[in-house]
Amino acid sequence: MKATVGEMPQKVVKYVGTGTKMVNLVLLICNVSFGILFWLHDAKVLLYYSFLDTIMLLFACEMLRRKKKWAYVVTIFVGLFAFMILAVIYLGWEYGFQQYCIGFAASLIFTDFYMYRERRITKRTIIIVAFDVFVYMALRLWTYEHPYVYQMGGESVVRGFFIANSLIGFAFLIMYCCIYSNTVRKLEYELLDMANLDPLTGICNRRRMQQMLKAAVKEYAGSPQQAVLAMLDVDYFKKVNDTYGHEAGDEVLKRLATLLREKNKENENFQVSRWGGEEFLVFYERHQKSSEEVVEEFEELRQKMQDMRIEYEGRSIGVTITIGLAFYAEGMTIHTFIKTADDKLYEGKRAGRNRVMV
Repeated sequence: MKATVGEMPQKVVKYVGTGTKMVNLVLLICNVSFGILFWLHDAKVLLYYSFLDTIMLLFACEMLRRKKKWAYVVTIFVGLFAFMILAVIYLGWEYGFQQYCIGFAASLIFTDFYMYRERRITKRTIIIVAFDVFVYMALRLWTYEHPYVYQMGGESVVRGFFIANSLIGFAFLIMYCCIYSNTVRKLEYELLDMANLDPLTGICNRRRMQQMLKAAVKEYAGSPQQAVLAMLDVDYFKKVNDTYGHEAGDEVLKRLATLLREKNKENENFQVSRWGGEEFLVFYERHQKSSEEVVEEFEELRQKMQDMRIEYEGRSIGVTITIGLAFYAEGMTIHTFIKTADDKLYEGKRAGRNRVMV
């Protein structure tokens, strides 16, 4: 069994799908345009094939609509390769149809990357490019012995076809390189989101918060700033899960995360994260407030959560949170900073929960 790397993220799939539709539209326009030119210059063999290739393109688009990607790719490339080879044999080298090999190399490599993404992608890519180069060289050798079968138009027509085909070949190269680079960039962003964001709540995760704390504490070593760390915990969360189900518990966590995210939108120094389970960690730095004002701000947050009713499957759920606060002091390490907030949280729980403990 072949080992695959994994599925493409939906954002990337949508982006590539849009790019593929644009490519199909360009191919259709080229087919129609060439068909008209072949008809005007009485190149009947190429006119008939252009008509056939248009039918193949429409069939390929239908296969793509039905999500039969393999059938789409094979139909497109067989049709285009056959058209290129026939055009070069029929008209010769001077019309520039061999330039399609340039676009084929880029499009085949991208298709290989996008559709399969297997461990041996490098080996297969080399074979694909080698085949493309072989076809190019074979056509060149053929034209030495067989310059052309049919002369279509005068010198201006030949030059026009050569320029147009060269532009088409390089256009596909540029287009697929752009799609490929943007796909890789989107994949990088997706990986960053996976590495830094909590998948349930959408706020940053423990790993990302630890990075922010490490950077901040390192900066504070030379010039301490006003900063506070708040550890939040949903009271009796296990009871919520046991009574209403784990999906209801997830909804509670998402609503709390929404409250925290709203605070972050109001003040970008109010950094929020899911620390683990039902625990959240807030890093509030450079707040320029007194300790009493900070406590009051978190008290308002606690009160909002207490007043909130979470509707889930026709049932109204009410929960409270306990918050432990730790104010940064010069010389504190990340470990002591977090431990102080955690200790205050458990003091609040022992004192009866649903409170802010300093």
